[in-house]
Amino acid sequence: MRAFTGVILALFIFLQPQHTLRDITVLEVIIALSLAILLGNILAHKIRITPAIMLIFMGLVLALIPVHAMHEVREAGLPPHVILEIFLPVMLFWETRNTSWREVRTRMRGILLSGTVLVIFTAFVIAWVLHTFMGIYMWHVALIIGVALAPTDAVAVATLNGKLPKSSITTLKAEALINDGTTLVLFALALQLAGGHELTLGNASGMFFFSFLIGTLAGLAVGWGANKLRAYMGSPMNFSVFMFTIPFIAFFLSEEIEPFEGMKGSGVVAVVVAAFYLTYRGPDTIKPQNRFYGLPIWSFVTYVMNGALFVLVGVQLPSATEHMEGVIHEYNYAWVSALVVIVMAWLVSIAARFIFLHVTIGIIRALDRSEKQRLLRTTFRGRVVSTFAGLRGGVSLAVALSVPNDVVGRDFIIFIVAGVVLLSMVVQGMLLPLVIRWANFPVDTSEEDEINEAIRTIIAESFDSVAEVGQEIGASQEIIDRVAEEQMYNASMYRNLHTIRKHGANAPEEARRIIEAGDLEKELRLRHLEKQRSVLKRLRNERTIDMNVLHAIQEILDIEEIRVLGPVELE
Repeated sequence: MRAFTGVILALFIFLQPQHTLRDITVLEVIIALSLAILLGNILAHKIRITPAIMLIFMGLVLALIPVHAMHEVREAGLPPHVILEIFLPVMLFWETRNTSWREVRTRMRGILLSGTVLVIFTAFVIAWVLHTFMGIYMWHVALIIGVALAPTDAVAVATLNGKLPKSSITTLKAEALINDGTTLVLFALALQLAGGHELTLGNASGMFFFSFLIGTLAGLAVGWGANKLRAYMGSPMNFSVFMFTIPFIAFFLSEEIEPFEGMKGSGVVAVVVAAFYLTYRGPDTIKPQNRFYGLPIWSFVTYVMNGALFVLVGVQLPSATEHMEGVIHEYNYAWVSALVVIVMAWLVSIAARFIFLHVTIGIIRALDRSEKQRLLRTTFRGRVVSTFAGLRGGVSLAVALSVPNDVVGRDFIIFIVAGVVLLSMVVQGMLLPLVIRWANFPVDTSEEDEINEAIRTIIAESFDSVAEVGQEIGASQEIIDRVAEEQMYNASMYRNLHTIRKHGANAPEEARRIIEAGDLEKELRLRHLEKQRSVLKRLRNERTIDMNVLHAIQEILDIEEIRVLGPVELE
C-alpha cells in the first residue's frame, strides 16, 4: 500500500505549481496517509459506520495536529485535476465493472433521468433558494454552488453494497457514474456565466449533446481496441499495467476531441462506456490467470485510492475556513449566517432529490402502465432511502476547488461546498443505516440464487463432457470416474445448499445431513493444509529448502485453500 500511495502523493506534489518535491517530506506523508487509511477502515468496521465518515475524520485530525508534512499538503491544496484526472477514471472504471449491465438496461430510463435531469434540477433549485432567500446576490456564485452539490458520489455509494437490495444499489451506482459527466458540463456553463458570457439554450444543449456523444464513441473505440489487444497478453502483470492505462486513455481521448469550440467530449462518459464494453467482453478475451492475479490488484488499488481521497478531503477541510473572514465581511454575513447557508444548501439538496424522484415516478406510472413497468415500481420508503443514499463527496469538492482564482466569491463557494460535503458524509451517512432499517426491505437473495442455479446448471450440463473429453485425450476409466464422481458430489452440494438457504428450518433432513458432512470435509481439508504448511515451515527452518521453494509450494497450498473456502470478497 505504501508504494502505491507514494506514487499518488508524488504525482500530487509534482503537479503543484507552488511546491517542489523537496518542500515536503514525502515519506512522512506516505506513512501518515497509509496509517490513516488503515486505522480509519478498522475503526469504521468496529463501530459500524460508513468508512468514508471515519476516513474524513482521520484526515481532519491529520490536518489539525502539528505534523509538518501534512500541514504542507494542506497548504499545497488538493488540486482538482488530481481527483478528476487521476482518482476519478480509475475508481469509475472499477465501479462500472462491478455494476450489473443487465440491471442498468432494465432501469435505463430512471437512471438516465437521475443522471442528467435530476442533476440539472438540483443545481438550479439550490441556486434559486440561495439566491432568493439566503442573500447570495450574485447568481453565478449560487449557481456554481448548486452545480458542485448536484452530483452524488460514486465512491460513497459503493460503500452501501450489502446494505440495500441489488436493484437499488445498481440504480444508485449507475446514476453516480453518469451524473459526474452532466455536472462537468454544467460547471463549464456556470464558469462561462461567471465570465460574463451570454448563454443560450442552443449552446447549452450543444455542449450536453456533444459531451455525451463524443464520450460514448470514444469509450466504445477504446473498449473495442483494448478488448482486441488484451486477448494476446499472457503475463498477469503486463495485463494489469495495460488495463490500468485504459481508463486514462478513454478519459484523455474524449476530453481532447473538440469538433467545435467549447463542444468537447466527456471523459467520465468515455470511461464508463469503455468499462461496460470491456466487462461484457471479458469472458471471451481475458485469460484465467490474468483474471486470477489481476482483479485483486484492481481491488487493492481502488481500495487505497478511495481511502486516500476521503482522507485528503478531510485534510483540506480546515483550509476552507482560512480566507472566510474577508468573505464574511464582504457579504456582510455573520459566521452563524454562513453556517445557516451550509445547512440550507444541504437540506435543499435532499429535498430536491426527493421531490424529483417522487414526481418523475408518478409521471412514469401515469404514462406507462405496462407489466414490465409495474415490476420496477418502488415504494415510498424506497424513495426515502434513495434520497438519503444520494451522498455528496470528493467530486463536489473537486468542482469547487476547480473554480478559477479570478472568479468573485471563490473562497465562499469552497467554504459552502466543503461544509455541505461534511454534513452529507457525516450526518446523512450516519442517518442512512437507520433509514434503511426503517424501510424494512425484504431480504434480497436474488444474486445468491442466480449463483447457485448457474453453478448447478453448469455442472449438470457439462457432466456428459467428462466421459467424452476423457476418451478424446486417452484418460483411463479410473480417472474419468473420479472426475465424474467429483462433479456429481459438487452438484449435490450446491443443490442441497440452495434448498437449505431457501427453506431454512423447514429444509429436508437429508439436505441438512449432506451439508453438515460437507462442512466436516471442508474442516478436514483445511486442517490437512495446516499440517502441510507446518511441515513446509519445518523444512525451511532446518534449511532443507530455500525461501523461494517455500514461496512456490506455499502458493500451491494457498490456491488449494481458496478452492476449499471459495473466493474471498475483497473490500
